Amino acid sequence: MNKEDRLHELIAAYQIGNISDAEFAELEDVLKHSSAARELYHRNCRIDGQLRREASGPMPETAIVRRATTASMFGLANWAVAAAVLIAVGVYYSSPPIPERLETIAVLASVEEAAWQSKLPTELGSDLTMGTLKLTSGIATIRFRSGAELTLESPAELTLETAMKARLLSGAAMIEVPDSAVGFVLETPSGYAVDHGTRFAVRVDDATLHSRFEVIEGEISVHNNSTGEKARLKGQSQGATISNDSLDRFDAADELPLNAPMSGVIRIGTRGRATSVIGNNKRDRLPPGILSAKRTAQDSHLWEQRSLMRFYLEPIDLDLVDSASLRLNLVPWNVGNAMRLPKVSRFGIYGLTDKSKRGWKMDCRWEDAPGPEDGVLLGNFEIPRSRTTGSFVVDDPRLLQYLREHPGERVTLILVRETPALLMQGIGPGPAHWFAGDSHPEAAGPSLEFTLKKTEL
Repeated sequence: MNKEDRLHELIAAYQIGNISDAEFAELEDVLKHSSAARELYHRNCRIDGQLRREASGPMPETAIVRRATTASMFGLANWAVAAAVLIAVGVYYSSPPIPERLETIAVLASVEEAAWQSKLPTELGSDLTMGTLKLTSGIATIRFRSGAELTLESPAELTLETAMKARLLSGAAMIEVPDSAVGFVLETPSGYAVDHGTRFAVRVDDATLHSRFEVIEGEISVHNNSTGEKARLKGQSQGATISNDSLDRFDAADELPLNAPMSGVIRIGTRGRATSVIGNNKRDRLPPGILSAKRTAQDSHLWEQRSLMRFYLEPIDLDLVDSASLRLNLVPWNVGNAMRLPKVSRFGIYGLTDKSKRGWKMDCRWEDAPGPEDGVLLGNFEIPRSRTTGSFVVDDPRLLQYLREHPGERVTLILVRETPALLMQGIGPGPAHWFAGDSHPEAAGPSLEFTLKKTEL
């Protein structure tokens, strides 16, 4: 008999009151450790409740049915009794609700070319309850109700437990914990970390299930499940590896010399920190997932639109970078037509330098948002008015120079359209250009791409 058949047998035995003490302990242990078993049990209870209501009318919620063994109870045929008498009683309570499964503990905040194997919803913006997510490709960011954000890199498997707790079963993740989520716990097969307000990374080796924790900024405490060892890690690059029988500390800065052979491309996104500002502050006119750029020849700013993108440079060692570029994906607009644009529209990317504007908010007003006058020009690109889709790249050397002047910081790039729309009497100020944000359903959001230096072995 396989495990699933055995589970069905135990549930049926319990619900008709014909279960031994040993079988009860076996069932209790399975339900305690398996979310799939709990789901099956709750489903059986709900089916039974419905059958009972149809067979005998409404039953008080507080009623607890102990046992039913004969068809005469509902006047049904013997073969139907087994289903009709499934008793709406949980191992721990009667007529059970589904508390954890109904409680939203997180939201799927952003995805980058993500593919999944999961019973939980995986559409961008989905509410997430307790359960397991398996990311087979791409990158995804999960924002917990506590405020903690966890970015998952494929292939990886993650179990969501509460708004303050998750378990990384395999793969890699980076966690950012604001003040509202201090104390957030991330478990792994070999140990766990308690966050004290910081950012840290963790990787679980698929083969050995050993866990590697590394502090990016701030402080965490790590614990070994088997030995009880623990360590407090404070400061950038401090880390620890946890195995079944040890906890070993390390300094990541000592592990990779600057002349280590590396090649390839590293990409980072805005992790949901990109938005548009509009001169009349009517941001609700823009669909979700859109970054907009617009300029008119009018003196008024009421029709102007520009976009702000914030990138975190902490994971990037710019001394190992050979070149950098910004990639934006153009998506079709649904207001205005291309005939009211010049044949070619020119765009500018500016890097924010005014320190007083660094703290801009996602919902900031036009007058408070940084603009091109608050930064330096890093590059331009052009879009013909016949184009409504496509990928556009800014790889000007000024971009890399700007990024090197702000190592490890949170930098803001500003997107503006420098050429105005054509004003035609009676037609209005012309269309805006739309680019994909992180939450766009079809195109990838803005990304910085770093080409690493090639070194000789």
